[in-house]
Amino acid sequence: MPIEKIKEAFKESTIEEPSLPALIASLDHFDVARRLHELNRDQKVQVFHLLENDKKRQELLYETDLDSRLEIQKSLDQDYLAALLDDMPEDEATDIIQELPDEIQEELLSKMETRDAQVIKDLIHYEEETAGGLMNPDFNKFRIDDRAGDIFTEIRRDSKKETIPYFYVVNERDQLMGFFKLRDLLNVQTSAIAKEFIRPETPKVNLEDPCEKVAQIMGQEHLSSLPVVNKDNVIMGIITFDDVIRAMQDSASEDIYTMVGTATIDPFAKKIRHKIIARAPWLFTTFVGGLLSAWILGLYQTTLAEFAAVIFFIPFVIGLAGNVGIQGATVIVRGLATGDIQKENLSPVVKSELSVGILNGLIFGLMCGGLVYLVSEPLLHTNPVLGLVVGLGIILAVSVASLMGSLTPILLINLDIDPAISTGPMITVINDILGLAIYLTTATYFFTML
Repeated sequence: MPIEKIKEAFKESTIEEPSLPALIASLDHFDVARRLHELNRDQKVQVFHLLENDKKRQELLYETDLDSRLEIQKSLDQDYLAALLDDMPEDEATDIIQELPDEIQEELLSKMETRDAQVIKDLIHYEEETAGGLMNPDFNKFRIDDRAGDIFTEIRRDSKKETIPYFYVVNERDQLMGFFKLRDLLNVQTSAIAKEFIRPETPKVNLEDPCEKVAQIMGQEHLSSLPVVNKDNVIMGIITFDDVIRAMQDSASEDIYTMVGTATIDPFAKKIRHKIIARAPWLFTTFVGGLLSAWILGLYQTTLAEFAAVIFFIPFVIGLAGNVGIQGATVIVRGLATGDIQKENLSPVVKSELSVGILNGLIFGLMCGGLVYLVSEPLLHTNPVLGLVVGLGIILAVSVASLMGSLTPILLINLDIDPAISTGPMITVINDILGLAIYLTTATYFFTML
């Protein structure tokens, strides 16, 4: 692996200085960027400067982890960093600048070319994971009355420029009228005007649309880029599939880390304090849940003392309930994230998840309850009614957990809270407490009737 070779080179005290630049030049800088966090600060800066050209330095800076990027940026002269950002695509430069403190943002923007600085200032206003935050303001745009021959001449003039395969046509107010592909242009007379060969039905997204919606439309329409328009249908930029993939990867990682209570902190962050601060609130939730569970056990200590066999099945009941709740919540959260679940089909999906959870509760409740009923006297030396307690406790606890898991994401969305947190410690703790309370209440009810 490239990073191992770099580590070995830094360890070798006998290594000749000229050999390190040759090694760096021979490696894929994208692979180096992904594992740059394994080096110390001085080594990261050295690797950055040993890259062959500014193009590779820009790509490494953009592709590496947040901590490494900030460490490298702090070592750079502000004029040089501004020049690097000036030559990057505006959407990528915006992503990097957004991570910096406000005063440094202002300083860098003041050193950049006026046009690029203004574009970046406009992009910074949009949320990072929206169409506006992801869009690239550099795209192919032509007027509705432009002639095919003139369009073709302009495209050939810019042949060295990376060309998006779609060309967007606007009216005098920059409102999107349609688009065409290169083959559409080649199949018409040079005297034809754009409005005669455009495709008027143009898939598009609004500035505030989330990246999940962008990805959904791209998948449905089989397009590698989409135009971004404002409320007046004025085209502001385009989003390409690579921007969407990166955003979706970041979003998926964020959801996964949130689900397990590690929040959105960079997993490769070296500052232990930041990781502790990010994770401690979730652990505190578990701590509070443990205290509540202990309090519930204290309420039923008489029942537990008289019928100790009830304790044996507490982990089984709350474990089943917790898993069923997380399964339902994960299905809902994932469906909402991908766009597969919309308002129109939300109710059937929730009903389906509830039915699955309740049926699973019945299956395992009857199975476990029947087994406990059969072995309660010969093996556990207790009343066979324990089987009824365990079976009914599982059915009720799992049914409630299924309800919680399916409805909690919907409730959080209505409260403008990220639904990913519903599949993390929050729903686990709630289901543990409710499952325990339901099981012990069921046990108390039946055993007091004996």
